[in-house]
Amino acid sequence: MTGISELAPDLAVGLLGGMALAALHLRLLWQATRRLGADGGLGVLLAGGALRLALLAAGFAAIGAVAGNPGLAMFAGLAAFTLFRMTALRILRRGRDG
Repeated sequence: MTGISELAPDLAVGLLGGMALAALHLRLLWQATRRLGADGGLGVLLAGGALRLALLAAGFAAIGAVAGNPGLAMFAGLAAFTLFRMTALRILRRGRDG
């Protein structure tokens, strides 16, 4: 039977990795939307989206490769990514509407 002390490193890798990927994703998305008016064009928008998707896929693959229990680390990473993104967007909306 696996104890929590054996799972803690994989959970930590997943949680920290997911939060870092969410922060990177939001930063790149923010930069892309700021440049959208200046550069124009759908091609630039699609290329930026493809780049962000590739970075996220590589980041989650790295999380899975580093962890001893990849399933647990990936689950924790996806949960952290989603919660970080939802929280950051909610804070930004409050600041804009507030």
